[in-house]
Amino acid sequence: MMGRSAVGGLMISAAALVALTNGASAFAPVPSAPFTRRCAAGPAPSSTGLYMGMNRKARRQQQKEQGKISSKKLLNALDDAGGKKKGKKGKKSSGEIALPEDEMEEKRSAIDAEMAGERVESELGGEGESVVSGAAMVDALPEDEDMRPEVSAVVMDEDTGILRVVQGKNVRDIVTGKAVKLSDKGPEYRLAQMFPGAPPDVREKYRFDWKSANVAQMVESLQEASMVTAKNEAGNEVVRIPPHPQIANSGIDFVLANRDYLGFKMNKLLGRLKLRAQSEFKKDDALTYRKLWKNYLTVERHISAPFRQIMLDAEKKVGPNFGNNDLMSYCNGEVYERAGSYLVLKSMVAHWQQKVQDAEYVESTPETSDNTLEVLMVGDPKRYLPDPPIIFRLDECQRIAQAAANMTAIFVLTPELYDDLPLEIKFVEEALRIQTGTEMRKFVVEDFCPREGCTPESLREGVRRLAVQLDSMQIDPYGDLRNTVVRLCDAMAVGTDDEKDPYQPFLVNFKNGYDNPGFFQTYTFDHDKLSLVAFLDNPTEELEEGKIQGDDLIEQLGKDAQRNLMGFMGAVQTVGKEDDDLSAQVKKKEYEPYQVPETRALGRPHMMGWLELLEDEERFGGEGGDKSKDDEQSFESDNWREVSKST
Repeated sequence: MMGRSAVGGLMISAAALVALTNGASAFAPVPSAPFTRRCAAGPAPSSTGLYMGMNRKARRQQQKEQGKISSKKLLNALDDAGGKKKGKKGKKSSGEIALPEDEMEEKRSAIDAEMAGERVESELGGEGESVVSGAAMVDALPEDEDMRPEVSAVVMDEDTGILRVVQGKNVRDIVTGKAVKLSDKGPEYRLAQMFPGAPPDVREKYRFDWKSANVAQMVESLQEASMVTAKNEAGNEVVRIPPHPQIANSGIDFVLANRDYLGFKMNKLLGRLKLRAQSEFKKDDALTYRKLWKNYLTVERHISAPFRQIMLDAEKKVGPNFGNNDLMSYCNGEVYERAGSYLVLKSMVAHWQQKVQDAEYVESTPETSDNTLEVLMVGDPKRYLPDPPIIFRLDECQRIAQAAANMTAIFVLTPELYDDLPLEIKFVEEALRIQTGTEMRKFVVEDFCPREGCTPESLREGVRRLAVQLDSMQIDPYGDLRNTVVRLCDAMAVGTDDEKDPYQPFLVNFKNGYDNPGFFQTYTFDHDKLSLVAFLDNPTEELEEGKIQGDDLIEQLGKDAQRNLMGFMGAVQTVGKEDDDLSAQVKKKEYEPYQVPETRALGRPHMMGWLELLEDEERFGGEGGDKSKDDEQSFESDNWREVSKST
């Protein structure tokens, strides 16, 4: 077996390290090119039947009636001819074909579906929750899993004209536009893709001296590394950030060398600096920060793509086998595969334990007019939808959390699965059993590092890099484990050089004014009188105590708020009644500023307008200036040119 060496606390194969050292970045898809490029593509036309907002019985019937006219289309034809199709007892048909009772399939309970590793089905459509993934109610569903695209795509629902995302079988690399391809050179290279580091010469060239690093230097260095030399329309060479989704190899190397110091904090910083420039109406500065921010996010997603692919593959193994304690039968494999399976299992435990805590609070807290919003904000708001696509009751959450904890414990106690995992993963497992930060830091110095043959500095770096990788995953169900690992990083850094945080004055500074380097002036907006915001600002009636569950809440919010709430949560059906025609209520009158309650305005200005400062550029991808009518359909990709890297 190839030898492995610890670089920055990460286990990377020696052969892979040599490949990294002798060539360009491991993540440069085309080593001979300064950066990669792909053509932007618009939404793909719908090639499959999409199930959005259709209930389960209608979907089953449509599958049975392939090649026949649907009942809904038949009803429409009858209506056009002046006839009305009636259901039983003279009621209008809902558009479903009535089935004999012996042909009607009994709906499987949500908890049974979850315990079987399947997704919860809901009449609201979309993809329901499973033990390893969250609910995605606004996604489109292909009528057959075999018709699912290779990578996620945007399609148009032919019936509604609404653009929807249909999830693909594999992770899409944002740079190439194709499915992520793991290395063909063996498992050691795939492990290096999962936990990427940088070779010594790249680290020496780009890595920050954290003792003296400051934000201005970090942003300037990132911008410099992200630049390439290109020819403009006049044929002159200019140095600039390449257009999306192109990225420079030097930018990849820079991020890899400093990834544990960049990560989500640099993401937040660039966004805040861009908003600050906008709020001061400094358009050129705002455009510069926006380009750098977008390029940085593209590099991050490109680097994290193999990790996300390995995690997706692990979900496909763990999910269908949920509750099966013979983990060797489906979790065994190469180190990178077992690492992915462990992280999926550990994320399940953290996620469902949090759901247990939320359910305990909701079910044990008496509802009063004083704590209504607090109860509303705890847990997943999808629980208030009719036919929720999630599990949220306490006893059911406890059942799933216990099963996930048992599976994880068996994995850890199986030497063939656990013992040779990367050090940062093993440390997370062991450190989370320790109660205090002092004891944990003592464990690092006196126990873990001597036993595993690593230094505390390299271990801290490895855990920080793991946190950045977890941050690239979807919040549900990985957010809780990500937050836990971030807190662990903070506890490990106490009393060391890594405790320094140059981001803090920008990200954790609540001083209200431009002498705060991360401050930007927020303002209030005009809102439609029928909007949910207007309803919450000026409720027409008090919410009744003790009626905050399910349909009772939606009924109390009123029909106008229902439409906003259901749209916000991704529902594609009405709550059960047809919307009234409100056009007769609309009367033209002079503009009157929206009256924001002082308790929410807090002295902020009203309708400053700086959020629209970059509106044209964000809609059309241009560099500024007015857009003529003829130019409204032009995009940045139409003006791409071949470029070469500066020497």
